[in-house]
Amino acid sequence: MLHQRPVFRLWACLLGAGLAAVYLAPPAYAQSAAVERIKSRGYVTCGASQGVPGLSRPDEKGYYRGFDSDICRAIAAAVLGDREKARFVPLNAGQRFLALQTGEIDVLPRTSTITYTRDMAVRFVQIYQYDGDAVLVRKKDNIKSGKDLKNKTVCLQGGGSLTENALLETEAEYKIKTKKVYFDSTLQARDAYFAGRCDAYITDGTAAAGQRATVAKNPDDHIMFKVGHMAEPNGLVIARGDDKLFDIARWTLNALIWAEAAGITSANVEQRAATGSAEDKRVLGAPGFGKVIGLDDKWVFNVIKQVGNYAELWDRNLGKDSPLKVPRGLNALWRNGGLYHPYPWD
Repeated sequence: MLHQRPVFRLWACLLGAGLAAVYLAPPAYAQSAAVERIKSRGYVTCGASQGVPGLSRPDEKGYYRGFDSDICRAIAAAVLGDREKARFVPLNAGQRFLALQTGEIDVLPRTSTITYTRDMAVRFVQIYQYDGDAVLVRKKDNIKSGKDLKNKTVCLQGGGSLTENALLETEAEYKIKTKKVYFDSTLQARDAYFAGRCDAYITDGTAAAGQRATVAKNPDDHIMFKVGHMAEPNGLVIARGDDKLFDIARWTLNALIWAEAAGITSANVEQRAATGSAEDKRVLGAPGFGKVIGLDDKWVFNVIKQVGNYAELWDRNLGKDSPLKVPRGLNALWRNGGLYHPYPWD
């Protein structure tokens, strides 16, 4: 068998070269129904909540504001070069995935936790926010933790929300029972709580912080505490079967994280594109950079210039520059104790 080794090595080299060619060659996309639809109509259609402060909520002029809304605008800036070419469709938990499957929306950046069952029906692109579940209660009621929810009425949204799992977990942990009151939307559940119909309101942690900060007549009259032991990974979602939109959505999110890690902001992106590192110049608009993904060479530049990096999105909608003051926690960069690290652009 020794005389066969040179031949084996030759075939191994050829096979390795062939595999390298397969993995490194630009993708030969089939026609992308979603991307072609977006370009033809001139705007991206995104699913939104029915009004969660800090995430997606229309202001008094009907302009959607929030972290989720800005994720949609980042995709609009990448595909169409203009963040304002985005439209929003308010959806409750039970409607959101069906709206993707029927083509009513192109992209879903709406606090949707990735699960096995869901990912078999739609396609989760990438995690863009880690959250947990929290309970909002009145300070005067002296409810301070999950064990104090015994026999209390709890308002929550039905129809696919994972918050009920956290409540069931709390009941099992403390061997208690709560009186659950279900609503079609988180807004109805919230309004019922603030109207005094329920002792507590359970929802995602960032949503609870937003409702307390912006909806309560006096935020100091309410406190919130976490329930459940799961850090919920919320992902950006598209319909199955569209590789091109998948790539654009994934690498747009990566651009936000990469820019923060590299210290590139909406304020200095022009300077970094002109005088930054070789990687800065390449990613921010070198000739040919956009060809492999089917976008303008300056697509990343447009995203960061018009929307900002991940930290900018967080700070203005959820963090230090917002009424919510939500700490980054797991949503920080890896070097700051969080879970985010950008993919390489090689």
